[in-house]
Amino acid sequence: MARLSPALFSSTILIICLMILGLRESVLKDHTETEVLRERLQLAEKRLAESYFRERLAQEDNQETREVIAQNLPGLLKGLPETSKTYQLRTIASVVNSSSKTLKFERASSLLERAKEEFRAHNYHESNVRLEGLLKSYPDSIHGPEARFLLVEGYYQSKDYEACIEVVEQMIRLYPESELTGFSLLRLAKIYERRDRIEDAAEIYRSISQNFSQAELKRQAELSLKAVDI
Repeated sequence: MARLSPALFSSTILIICLMILGLRESVLKDHTETEVLRERLQLAEKRLAESYFRERLAQEDNQETREVIAQNLPGLLKGLPETSKTYQLRTIASVVNSSSKTLKFERASSLLERAKEEFRAHNYHESNVRLEGLLKSYPDSIHGPEARFLLVEGYYQSKDYEACIEVVEQMIRLYPESELTGFSLLRLAKIYERRDRIEDAAEIYRSISQNFSQAELKRQAELSLKAVDI
């Protein structure tokens, strides 16, 4: 579905709010729908006719407003009688909500790409900060598994082993069958080796070899197991 331009989106928001006010006044005060909507829409047209206001709307960042409208518009429409106007508003709500979801995906994708750039440059602290921000702002993002995997590696390379273990545990809980979880478990086993918990490390390597089918993952687990096998 096509996304609304900033100016058109902001203008639409103003009209939506005025239309909702008109609809609610129509129900509560027994005014006719036509009279209330005509009054409100005339006010909107007058304001939108001002060039300065149009220019400002075109320039302002309305991403947060877009998300607020997407979250609250369905609730505002709840309980209103089904008319041609409410149908129109519900359609607009659907467009705004779809646009908001697309926006969130794009923001999360942008954060992930920036984190990857920092990661590839071995700037692990900066990468970790970006990834933490991504997961905090977009906890249900489709990028969650990859973001957490990069965090595991970033923390490991930074020798922040406690934080690394915590994220590995998250991956085990959230994505138990993901290959990225398997690779993260390799790092957990390496931490155990560093702490002389050789038996625990060996058990993790065996578990990876038995439960994951990805060839390179199995190969690394089996090689590591041979190195520590007791």
